[in-house]
Amino acid sequence: MMLLPSTSDGEALLTSLRRMQSRLLEHAELLWQTEQTPQIRTSHEGLIGQILTMNLLRIQAFWSHYRLRQHNNVLNFILHRQLRITSVITNLRRMLVNWPSPPENLPAVLNRLLTALQEPDCDKYQIAKILQKIAPHDEFDYRHRAFWLRLRHFCWLYLQVNRWLAQLDKEPESGMLLPPAVTSLARHTDTYEAAYNGLRTFVCIVIGCAFWINTQWSSGAAALSLAAVSCVLYSATPSPTDSIATLVKAIILLSIGCFILKFGVMVQIDDFWQFAVVLFPILITMQMMKLQHPAYASLWGQLIVFMGSFLSVTNPPSYDYQEFLNDNIGKLVGVMLAGVAFQILRPSSDKRKSRRIVRMLRRDFIDQLSAHPQQSQNQFESLIYHRVNQLNLSKDQPARLWLLRWGMVLLNCSHVVWQLRDWQTTSAPLSAVRDVCIHCLKGCMTEKGIQPSSLQATLQELQRMSAILGQYPDATGRELAGLIWRLYCSLTQLQMAVPGEESKVAPA
Repeated sequence: MMLLPSTSDGEALLTSLRRMQSRLLEHAELLWQTEQTPQIRTSHEGLIGQILTMNLLRIQAFWSHYRLRQHNNVLNFILHRQLRITSVITNLRRMLVNWPSPPENLPAVLNRLLTALQEPDCDKYQIAKILQKIAPHDEFDYRHRAFWLRLRHFCWLYLQVNRWLAQLDKEPESGMLLPPAVTSLARHTDTYEAAYNGLRTFVCIVIGCAFWINTQWSSGAAALSLAAVSCVLYSATPSPTDSIATLVKAIILLSIGCFILKFGVMVQIDDFWQFAVVLFPILITMQMMKLQHPAYASLWGQLIVFMGSFLSVTNPPSYDYQEFLNDNIGKLVGVMLAGVAFQILRPSSDKRKSRRIVRMLRRDFIDQLSAHPQQSQNQFESLIYHRVNQLNLSKDQPARLWLLRWGMVLLNCSHVVWQLRDWQTTSAPLSAVRDVCIHCLKGCMTEKGIQPSSLQATLQELQRMSAILGQYPDATGRELAGLIWRLYCSLTQLQMAVPGEESKVAPA
């Protein structure tokens, strides 16, 4: 790929990044409607998955596109910024939901703002004129000012990404400005689940090898190969038992069909072109059946992929009934052995995975509350999104909802914590209030979970402090009131119980 690079990966990445900009505006329009709909969760999960998928495109483009390899830091910076824009969109939604008296013209201005950002020649001056229409006039309205500042931050982030995308289209020049150095998007591997899957595969291979050695079975290699492949391949699927059952059906159908094709038709063929004329319509028909019946697409796909190994075309051709049947039985036994392994050593349920991931999220968030966190703000943000995306194929909707909710709450809280940490003042009382806010988070949230009574007490304390500081004569105090109110808005989402878990404490 480095010797003979292709430009297709780079073009696909740049096209995806531009489309993501439009997708972010559509997502903002959806989330800034305060109504609660199932489409919000689906859209948010899809957006996260698309941004993380673009990180894989970035890796491909890094090896196949020389110019993008030089701009790898720019690509990482853009991906981090698009994740940050996603976080700011959710934060603005939480503020809208908890804002008791927003301006009457706010929905119209938000729509006009999103429309202006879609224009290719949009700049800060045009956005500033639109933002001026909802600028806070009452200096003691800390909620209005906090929302307005966060909305302006969203616009500046969006325009910043547009500028860097335009920079990628230009030829590299000497002395070109570069964004701050950032790391690639953080990734997380569930070591517990990976070790468990490795143990299952190891046990399956050892049992298969013992049977193969003791019986001296000539088709033991075929059985063991499919058993190992099935254990590794289907360990990452939401329902491995169903996937293995589909593969068993494909093997049985291929055994019957290829037996008829090989010993009924191919014995009469002595030229390659005759074989191609017979095989080509069969493959076309199978592909059309795959497209016409999406419910059975996986079955038809496996039939197409494995047909070659079942036909076993050799030169010179071999037509041995015993070898053909023995080899097919070996493949079937290998897949069935993997199915038995998945039944005995069952994968963790989605609910258990969700609880384990949430526990790790809380552990990392507690580290963010320390004076010197191990992870930067960008690393923590991308790590949360990566962990939330790990259940994107799960069929357990409550588990996915609870994981997404915890991820967004901790992410929004971490943004406020970083701003509180960077916030400077010469007033000792205000500094003490800032420290109390962070201490409140440490007190109400542990690695095991959060108690409803502790959460309620923390919310009341944050609301009380923001109300008092909202009347503070100094502007720095009112700025702190806005930050505390944002923290309150982020935490209120944990009061919304997951269906079927209303009477339980937040899962550990």
